[in-house]
Amino acid sequence: MSRREFTKTVKAQIVKRAMLASGEIACEGCGLILGKKAYEIDHTVADALQVDKNAKLTADDGKLLGLDCCHKPKTAGDKGKIAKAKRNEANHLGIRTAPAKPLRSAGFPKTEKAAKRQPKLSLPYRPLYREDQQ
Repeated sequence: MSRREFTKTVKAQIVKRAMLASGEIACEGCGLILGKKAYEIDHTVADALQVDKNAKLTADDGKLLGLDCCHKPKTAGDKGKIAKAKRNEANHLGIRTAPAKPLRSAGFPKTEKAAKRQPKLSLPYRPLYREDQQ
């Protein structure tokens, strides 16, 4: 199933919740006043980790996070958790990947020179010491 997105009304509720009394928007992760800095409305728990995706998203399911201060680090951490969850699910279902096999080929053809080559003759045994050299 695809990722669920927040509706405009839910996004408006989250932005209002993050707005200070002075009218400035603050990051809900670290409290940094964003001003005109970019922000994202992110799922509190990564949507890929949700089991029931039929329920509608509410303002409690999301947070307003500053793009540089909180959103990028959280997303990087979520990606690792999602990948691990997918690996665990595949392992639980018994899905295995094929083991890596070496490339199989016919090999290189023998050259004419190698085909004509005579086998080397072995040298006769040579003793280390001769009796006549005393």
